[in-house]
Amino acid sequence: MARRKSKRPKLFESKQAPKRAMDNVGKAFINKTLDAGMQAAQDQKPNKDMQIKVNRKPKYLEVTEKRLTKMGVVDLKPFFSHSRSRKLKKGGGWYVRIPIKVKKKDMSRRMYDQLRTINISPDNQRTVISDYLYDRRQASDSSLLNYTPVSYNITKQKTGKRKHTYVAFRTVSDKSPTSSWIINRDKVNTDDTSKTFIRNVNRLMKWKAKNGWE
Repeated sequence: MARRKSKRPKLFESKQAPKRAMDNVGKAFINKTLDAGMQAAQDQKPNKDMQIKVNRKPKYLEVTEKRLTKMGVVDLKPFFSHSRSRKLKKGGGWYVRIPIKVKKKDMSRRMYDQLRTINISPDNQRTVISDYLYDRRQASDSSLLNYTPVSYNITKQKTGKRKHTYVAFRTVSDKSPTSSWIINRDKVNTDDTSKTFIRNVNRLMKWKAKNGWE
C-alpha cells in the first residue's frame, strides 16, 4: 500500500517560504516563543511498521493536527531535518546551526539597556548572557506545547560606527525536544480555543512523542 503523502503547511508552499519561516522564528524568539508542522514526505517506500503507525493515529488527533496547521502552529524541526544545511553526526543523527537575528524593537527595554552598555572592543563581536532574553516570550495553555529554554546566549556584532546587530545562535537536532521548535504556540489558549481542543493538543503531542512525526 502506497504511503499517503503528507500535506505541507501553507507556510512552506511558496519559494519565499524558507525566508518567511526564518523570519517567523526570529519573531518567535522574543515576541512569542522560540522553542518550536509536519514532516515532509520521504521518497523511499516506508516499511510495514511505519504504515501501521500511521493507520493507528486516531481520527480526532488528525483533525486536531490539521486545525493547528491552519492556525499557524507549526513545528519547524521536521523541516530542518530535511534542510540543505543539515549536518550528519557520527554514529547517526543530524543537526543544524541556526542564526536568529534579534531586532531592537523586539527586545524588552531592560534587555536592550543591558546589551547596549556591553563594550565589545577591540573585537567585532562578543557573545554574552542576557537574563532578559525571554522577557516577551509567550506560552500556550497546552502544557505540552511549551518549552523551557536552556540557552541565554546572544552575540553582539559590530556592523558600523556605533551600529550593532544581535544574533542568537541556536542548534536544532534529532535530539531536540518535541516542543522546542514550535512557532505560534501561544495561539492555543483558553480565550481563543476550547478546553477540549487544548486537551486534544496535549494528547497529540504525547502521540507524536511516542510514535514520531510521520
